Amino acid sequence: MVRRFLKMIMMAAAVVALTASCRDDDPVAEAAPAVRDAEVSVSVRFSLPQSRTGDPGSGHQEFAEGWDRLYLYFVYKDGTVLTERVARADFLSQSQMIFGVYEGSVQVFAAAVPSEQADTRAYTADEVRGLTVTDAYSAVQGDDDARKEYMLGFFSGVSSQTVIVKEQMKKIDLVLNRLVAKIDMQWDVQPGITEGVFTDAAMSSIDFNGYSTGYLFPSEAPAMAVGTVRKLATIDGTVSARNGRAYFYTFPGTGCGFDFGLTFTGGTLSGWTKNYNATFTAPLEGDTWHKVNIIVRGTNVSSDASPVTIKLEQ
Repeated sequence: MVRRFLKMIMMAAAVVALTASCRDDDPVAEAAPAVRDAEVSVSVRFSLPQSRTGDPGSGHQEFAEGWDRLYLYFVYKDGTVLTERVARADFLSQSQMIFGVYEGSVQVFAAAVPSEQADTRAYTADEVRGLTVTDAYSAVQGDDDARKEYMLGFFSGVSSQTVIVKEQMKKIDLVLNRLVAKIDMQWDVQPGITEGVFTDAAMSSIDFNGYSTGYLFPSEAPAMAVGTVRKLATIDGTVSARNGRAYFYTFPGTGCGFDFGLTFTGGTLSGWTKNYNATFTAPLEGDTWHKVNIIVRGTNVSSDASPVTIKLEQ
């Protein structure tokens, strides 16, 4: 009897162990993924120069929306990020954009980008805030005008915090602003000629210095600028000797400006060739226009310093 009882206990223990072992091998139950059980309507409008006063000219690409696709990032307070990609043709064909989303408090980050821009998906709030423009020199294989057109194709905007609730359609309105700043330079050496300091002055070229890349969302970015200042464009061969006007674009940052040289003929400065470096005293922000008037009278060029440094106020 005793032996039989022990055998039964041993058999029972074996059954329990076997049962426990089977449970250890069972897959761990995972939480069901969140369901997009709410909807939101998003309206996007582009801010173009004709809606602002002061921008000169009418033949520049800045009056067009040269973008290819639109990214929308729904960034929730709990860290969740939903990304939507909308082709330009789809955007233009619908009166409103409606997306399936989650309940919760959310900000919408929207960026319109040209076709050459690399894919800009993000999975965390920090990744969204750190998204950058593909550098113009690697994205565009072309001349200064091709890079300029590429840089003009970026727009972005960020909504205020919005609470989304099931069965309550929310509408979010976004205004997208261009990311680049415009530098508009006009020069005139006639005053120096009139005053007899020199009889003529020739400007052979102008180099424009700025940033060829930037953050997609500058107001939310971890820093002011991406990369360093570099030469973005050069105008030569067609520069007027006595007066003229030229412009270029740069992504936000500090140290932007331009270099130019003048060769003087006749008068007290005959034979002088001077180089100038003009730099803005404060960082430039996107979607701004900076008009610079350079009037050359010869009062600074007699210095032995070269280049002559000019500080530009915004």
